[in-house]
Amino acid sequence: MRTFTIIFALSLFSIYSVAQKTDQIKVDDRIERSILLGRVTLVGLNDTLCADWFKPEFKDYKIDASILSLLKKKDISELKMILVLGTWCHDSHIQVPRMLKLLEAIKFPMSSLEIFAMDTHKKAPGIDIKGIDVKLVPTLIIYKGEKELGRIVESPKVSIEADLLEIIK
Repeated sequence: MRTFTIIFALSLFSIYSVAQKTDQIKVDDRIERSILLGRVTLVGLNDTLCADWFKPEFKDYKIDASILSLLKKKDISELKMILVLGTWCHDSHIQVPRMLKLLEAIKFPMSSLEIFAMDTHKKAPGIDIKGIDVKLVPTLIIYKGEKELGRIVESPKVSIEADLLEIIK
């Protein structure tokens, strides 16, 4: 019985440890700088080495009000999104805070958003980057169920708002 209890406790601890691996900071061997790697949270973007670029861009971005009102009328309840970024990437520094500000403004359920940070070798633990065909960052992939509706890659074609509206039309 004692052995079972110890094994059970260790199993719970290992499951808990795996579940807690978010916002990991690693030194990227290519650029010799600290980066976020793997699953990332909004807290991690706001409170880690990303805060100096994330917070100002998030605060200063002005969402197009006319497109925002159209987006707010859309049913987004069945959508899921994956955002892949590089905390070392200039485009991610600009576009990721804007994307997240827009998702917040349309009240997108953040539990339906997975965020992953990849290294400069285009790898990220917890996600198969090649399997979802991510080559450039940031990439925001929008799904309805298992079907991909579209994606915003690196920089929007028109604006994040207009591109998202076109994808979920």
